Amino acid sequence: WEKRVFENEAMTGTHTQNPIISRITLALMEDTGWYIANYSMAGEMSWGRGLGCDFVMKSCKDWITQKSARGSSIHPFCNKVKRDPLQTECTDDRTSVALCNLVEHKQLLPKLYQNFDYIQYVGTGNEGYYGGSVSLADYCPYIQEFTWRSRNVIVRGSHCQYAENNPKPDKNFALEKYGDNSLCFEHTNQMWEERSCRQMRQWQHWGSGCYNYRCQNGRLHILVGNYSYECFHANQEISIRIISNGWLHRGAIVCPPCREICAKEFAARQESCKIGDEHPPSTAYPRDELQCGSSITQASSAALVAYLILSIVI
Repeated sequence: WEKRVFENEAMTGTHTQNPIISRITLALMEDTGWYIANYSMAGEMSWGRGLGCDFVMKSCKDWITQKSARGSSIHPFCNKVKRDPLQTECTDDRTSVALCNLVEHKQLLPKLYQNFDYIQYVGTGNEGYYGGSVSLADYCPYIQEFTWRSRNVIVRGSHCQYAENNPKPDKNFALEKYGDNSLCFEHTNQMWEERSCRQMRQWQHWGSGCYNYRCQNGRLHILVGNYSYECFHANQEISIRIISNGWLHRGAIVCPPCREICAKEFAARQESCKIGDEHPPSTAYPRDELQCGSSITQASSAALVAYLILSIVI
């Protein structure tokens, strides 16, 4: 199958993330006359679902151009060059933190596969050198899971629902929580940081993170640290200020639409998402504060900025 159209199907010629055997592959095997397929064992094919004929029949450049002109999301394709500081996203099903695999190639790409007229932070005239890292996908850049590595040793993965991917406490700047009931949620464009009375440290990548959640009383609740943050409307930016392990963690999370996360669960309970409230109560969220003496406060004004540099390999 064509990689651009079927992405993580195992029969696309190369595996990039979560390979599955879909019903269409089982049907092909059955059509040979050599096999009887057990379709209940087929993997769920989420790539491109519900995106229409243009997604399949036209190039990713057409898709990206048309969606961008309308101000719509270009997912599952992307346009963020992989560079430091790294900016992560969420996969469309929110099961993983992901990176855009848009990279600079050493050679000018064939004209057919030059998918951009403009790329942020790339000089005019150099766009033809940039494309997705997977040639079988027509150099179309798309978001995919990745692994963190340190000294070429895998530290952890980015799939939200695997508890073994939880970062160590001293590297968990954004207070993430990986596990069975976790999904990926976007951050704002501001880097997360940790502060003590004497020091400030910033995370060297940002953009998204994995958190537990629950659907309760008609709204989505995102769990960060020991607090529950209620989402009152889509795209609401929730400011986080939590003291953990002696550090004040500061950042922000963006609320997705309630129906995107909770519709099925609420329907099973004969409930539904409440209508969005654009003006949540000002006292709705906790805000921890550092308690520092005057001499320590002066020292903190000359904060040391320590960047965590992780080698990330897709």
